[in-house]
Amino acid sequence: MKKITNGKIFALCLGDMSRGLIGGIITSYLLTFFIPTNSNTTLPRFFLNAALTMAVIRGIGTVIDAITDPWVASLSDNCKSPLGRRVVFMRWAAIPYGLFCLLVFFPPVGGTSAGNAVWVGVMLILYYLFSTLYNIPYSALQAEIVAEPEKRVFLYTINSLFYVISSALVFCTSMIKSILMSNGIPELWALRIPFIAFCVLGAASALIPAFAIKERDYVAPKPYHQSIWGALRATVSYPNFTVITVGYLVMWIAFTFFNTAEVYYITNLLALGDIWVTIVSVISIAVGVATYPLVNILARKVGKKPMLLGACITYVLLYFAIYHYSAVISLIGGPAFAILIGLVIAFPIAITNIIPASIFADLAQYDAIMTGQNRAGMFFAARNFANKLCQAVVVISCSLLLGTGADGSGAATSTGIRQTALVAMLFVALSVVIYCFYNDKEITRVLREGK
Repeated sequence: MKKITNGKIFALCLGDMSRGLIGGIITSYLLTFFIPTNSNTTLPRFFLNAALTMAVIRGIGTVIDAITDPWVASLSDNCKSPLGRRVVFMRWAAIPYGLFCLLVFFPPVGGTSAGNAVWVGVMLILYYLFSTLYNIPYSALQAEIVAEPEKRVFLYTINSLFYVISSALVFCTSMIKSILMSNGIPELWALRIPFIAFCVLGAASALIPAFAIKERDYVAPKPYHQSIWGALRATVSYPNFTVITVGYLVMWIAFTFFNTAEVYYITNLLALGDIWVTIVSVISIAVGVATYPLVNILARKVGKKPMLLGACITYVLLYFAIYHYSAVISLIGGPAFAILIGLVIAFPIAITNIIPASIFADLAQYDAIMTGQNRAGMFFAARNFANKLCQAVVVISCSLLLGTGADGSGAATSTGIRQTALVAMLFVALSVVIYCFYNDKEITRVLREGK
């Protein structure tokens, strides 16, 4: 089998640019598109009760999607295509992945209608389905192609670099919207135009690794026959895997709260314009990317577990400050607080974008060494299940929390927005406790010894 070159690693990692572009639209702008951040918006009211409707629609869609994860993983792990077990799924899913994300934002009726709710619900379910069909095999392919733990950290560093760059582009939506509106474009289309661009670019990014990587050159075909439930039971049987999965679930509930509510924090609590959403994102991403070499160095010197714990503790402090935003603003002012958010969150973002994915890949390799079976797809299905379950929890709870104290027009107010920070702080504090039980030394020993 060939050793993958750094050039091929860069091509492989472009799939994470699609995740940042396409998934970022859903994570960061789905609620703000259908639940306005203030009463001055000209966006149509597509639903009668936007907060409750979005909670139900996206909650059901995400749960259905999460259930498909082990099914897709089983299909991929057992696939006998001459192209390989992974790339064949990626090739077929890439374009629908971007298309159905875009169609979510094109409900058929320009005003309030039950038909809009049905449309958004169906499009979200299809988006989640093709997201799963692409990302489960893609994640498994990465873990299989790069087997060395040290090089794996480099792989997920490049992954994270592409992901944060694409996320930064998505957060430029607010700035692009303002520019387009100043040139006479209606607010609805000022949002849709960047969404179209990002979905097209995201689908193209997803296609590149699907065709650039010849899977059979790097991964030896191994016979694998195991039922979906048998594989899932075997996967979750490791205590370390259970700890990491539960901790990851709880941690990402907190992080998804931030991604979902960041626009509200900046524009409502801090009373700053849309441009500040972009400024905060650029600061956090630029500083975070600058710390990537430090993440690689610390991962080798202190281990992955201490880094995760430090990142989560930092998030606890940040959410505490957002919850008490009025006191912080009285001390340093809104613009300074916004800049501080971008600076403080940068290093934890770098850590949590690189380290958890590397840990799951380590666990998949650990399983292959201990059992002789290669079911990497199921490991990443379990991770994605946790990720999507957390999205369901966040969408339902965040939508309902934002609806708390909403004004007469249905726009969110500081009452509900502050509650999202409080709930997120409690979740990330819980993740700190859970991660304390992860035994990273045992996993590292087995991977180094190969037995």
